[in-house]
Parts: sequence; structure tokens; C-alpha cells
Amino acid sequence: MLYNMYMKQNISIKVNSWVICAVLLVANLITVGLWQPWNGSAISNRTITITGSTTIQAEPDQFVFNPYYQKTGSDQTTANTDLSNLSKTITAKLKDLGVADSSIKTNVSTYDYPVYYNLTPNSQNTTTLYLTVTINDKTLAQKVQDYLVTTTPVGSVTPQMSFSVAMQKDLETQARDAALSDAKAKADAATKQLNSKIGKVVKVNDIAGSGATPLPWLDSISKTSDSSSTGSYAIQPGLNDYSFSIEVTYELN
Repeated sequence: MLYNMYMKQNISIKVNSWVICAVLLVANLITVGLWQPWNGSAISNRTITITGSTTIQAEPDQFVFNPYYQKTGSDQTTANTDLSNLSKTITAKLKDLGVADSSIKTNVSTYDYPVYYNLTPNSQNTTTLYLTVTINDKTLAQKVQDYLVTTTPVGSVTPQMSFSVAMQKDLETQARDAALSDAKAKADAATKQLNSKIGKVVKVNDIAGSGATPLPWLDSISKTSDSSSTGSYAIQPGLNDYSFSIEVTYELN
């Protein structure tokens, strides 16, 4: 009887040992399958994220004019007619100068003072013609400015100077390369302080670039030959800043 009990216990212990070994083996296989140390795409938990940035200066290639014209009087119909005729005249002249139809935008608004300020019904109304002209050529922009001065607008005839969409794309390409180099240099310097080294790039995020648009600028000395009588000065674009940043995450070795 004692011998039979001993044999049962011995068999039970051996069976339990095999079960434990099998469980450990399966667990190891699962761990290795998930880890996959031979897979080069595995991402280390030790990373460093650096922001690289740069600023490029370039001459703006887009000139936007925003003059406006106003007519005030009790007869709104007359004011609308006058501004409509003025709009047709200005638009026709701009097209003669070489401005594309798609580059000219007009908008008219009327402010009824009795409604807004509770004045008498005989109070005057103000009708305003807004004009937006977008030019991508400096020579043509100068001609447009010389002409707009003669139309005696209420607003400024000096254009806002900025980068066109096409130029912004070119600047972004240049700036991204410089920003990546800046991020790499910063990462090298940072990891040196940490007694480590950067490995492969894990993630890259662009941070939107921006082009600063300064206030319009007029050269008060140099005038064009045909503008002395109108008071139109030479357009001087100068240089605008285009800034770009990029966020790069590196593995640490």
C-alpha cells in the first residue's frame, strides 16, 4: 500500500513538472514572437525628440492692392451708379495694363446711417467700393500703383508684399532641409551631454511654416519717371522672412 502511494505521488510530481515546462516554453515563444529582436522595425523605448528650425529670407513675389472708394449722400441710387461707373473704368484700365480678370476683385457695401445710428430719415448714406488687385510681377505692380494713385482712393495704394503660394512651396522645401540639419545638430549635442548616441529616425512631424508680411514700404527718394506728377513712389519689396520648424524623434543607442 505504501509503495502504491509513493508511485502515485512520484508520477503526479513528474506530470506537474512537464506541465510547468510546457507553460514556460509557450510563454517564451510568445515573448520572442512579440519582441522579434531580428526585426529592424522594432522601436526602442529610449527616444529623444528634438525641434529643428530655420528662417529663410527672400524677396516677396506677390503684391496685393486694397484701395477703396466712397460716395456719401442722401440719394443712394446716385451713389451706386457713380461707383459702378468708377468700378468699370478702373477695371478696364487695369486690364489694359495687363492685369488678368481673375486678379481683380470688387465688392460694394452701403451703410444706412438712420438704421445704424437712429438718425432722421433724411440723413446721408455712405456707399463704399472695395477693390482688391493681386499681382505676381513687380514691374506690373508698379504700373498698377502709378495708375491707382490717379483714381484718388480713400485707402492706401501701396501694396502688401508677400510670398505667393508657389513660392511658399519652394521656400518650404529649402527650409525643411535646413530644419532637419538643425534638428540633427541639436540631437547630437544633447545626446553627447547624456553620454549616448542617436540612432535611426522614428518619427518626423512638420510644424507649419510662416512668412512674415511687413507693412507696405515706399521709397521716398526714388520715383519712377512717369509718376512724379501723381505722387506714386517706387515699390521696394525688400526681404521677407519665411520660418519653418520640424519635430524629429530619434532612437537612443
